[in-house]
Amino acid sequence: MAGVGRTKFLKEFPSSLHDGAGVTFVGAGVSMAAGYPSWTELLTEIGEEIGVNSRDIQDLAALTQWHILETGNATGVRNVIKREIGQEFAVPETLQILARLPVRHIWTTNYDRLVERAFAAINRPLDAISGAKDLALRPTPGAARLYKMHGSVDRLDDLVISTDDYELYRTRRGAFLPLLQAHLSSMSMLFVGLSLTDPNVRHVLSLIRESFTEAPPEHFAVLRPPKRTDFRTDDEFKARLAQHQLWAKDLRRYGLVAVEIDNYDEVPQLLHQVEKRVAGKRVWVSGSWPLDGSDPRTSRIYAIAEKLGRMIGDTGRDLVSGAGLLVGPATVSGFMDALRTGGGWDIDRRLIARPFPQPLPGKMADRDRWRALRAELARHAGIVVFLGGLKSEAGTEVIADGVKEEFELAQTAGSFLLPIGAFSGAAEAIGRELLGSATPSTGPKASRPTDDELRVLSDVDATDDELLSTVRAILDRLAKVG
Repeated sequence: MAGVGRTKFLKEFPSSLHDGAGVTFVGAGVSMAAGYPSWTELLTEIGEEIGVNSRDIQDLAALTQWHILETGNATGVRNVIKREIGQEFAVPETLQILARLPVRHIWTTNYDRLVERAFAAINRPLDAISGAKDLALRPTPGAARLYKMHGSVDRLDDLVISTDDYELYRTRRGAFLPLLQAHLSSMSMLFVGLSLTDPNVRHVLSLIRESFTEAPPEHFAVLRPPKRTDFRTDDEFKARLAQHQLWAKDLRRYGLVAVEIDNYDEVPQLLHQVEKRVAGKRVWVSGSWPLDGSDPRTSRIYAIAEKLGRMIGDTGRDLVSGAGLLVGPATVSGFMDALRTGGGWDIDRRLIARPFPQPLPGKMADRDRWRALRAELARHAGIVVFLGGLKSEAGTEVIADGVKEEFELAQTAGSFLLPIGAFSGAAEAIGRELLGSATPSTGPKASRPTDDELRVLSDVDATDDELLSTVRAILDRLAKVG
């Protein structure tokens, strides 16, 4: 059954992300994997102060409630949270990948700032909403939204920590609920780090149950069964394993498909597969061409680039572009025209552009920054089409070393490499390198066209229609394999 859940997840969730309908929920397990304490560990000191062992308590929210009643305030609990959760552990790979995925909405009951730091590390805008009143603030254009539905460590006076807070949630933080229920009823949600011992889980599952419709979207929960090494005794392990197995089955009542893993180390591997499948729906057209107009092939290069962009748009793929000389603008033009003609207005989601900053006359280009941008584009794109790849130096046409660098980066990223070498330049050199190489050309691990296709794409006598129909056949084949 676990294998079925994984297969279903890898087929459906990447498609939801690509369509803008993928949402994630980050649970306590992600924070624990980063080094933060579990709820039981977090409340050990609190329990000792009132003579209770936190390991013996199932309802940990009640433990904090008892401490507040005994001490007369929540200061002690808040100080523990500030000390333990206020630390800055390294951002785990799981969240690094999550920040790169095209997810627009993230939910969490965690207090820490790991998600915020993951987004900041790649300069991706994120609006963190930790209080109900924050929902009324105007969103940052283009930013993803993080809903910290139980508060944040940087606002200790507004945390959900006790029985009172849970019971009065609808009164104090009820503005979160209609939005959560809307996402649950219209989008596919991935739960990562869901833990049976997290006191927040029952609360979130009850909210899911409230929003349950007759035919809800499929949601997925990545789960790690308990291990013997997690517990002091065999009896404790067996009891917790039995609880987990029953709980995993019970999740079906909430529309959650269990995706079971053996270790938390598998989560990044799983998300890498998601990232790769999302990238498979994105095409980067890499290339350049001199603008002096003396080469009679210039108009053909522009026309083919424009038609490539239109093909990418018409087939429901996303376009990745560095907006370089001639090839980039022509591709973007064709892509935008396809979206406009098809009635699509989601260019903000489907066009991923990273224009390269050009130096002032007499100044050197920032090569390190250019390489970083190229690496980012290669990571975004599962398919890279190489077209042209020439530049002018002192009036002479030479191979564009930037396009060759993009080829190397795309190879490293595991992209499918598709050179149209009929117009010489870097694309021709790439085609020669791939022809007859050990790089697979068929099957699920294919990373290049077949030798016959490479010969057509490098044929200087091939017509534009022959070149484009060959590219289209390759893209259609990759879509079926994916």
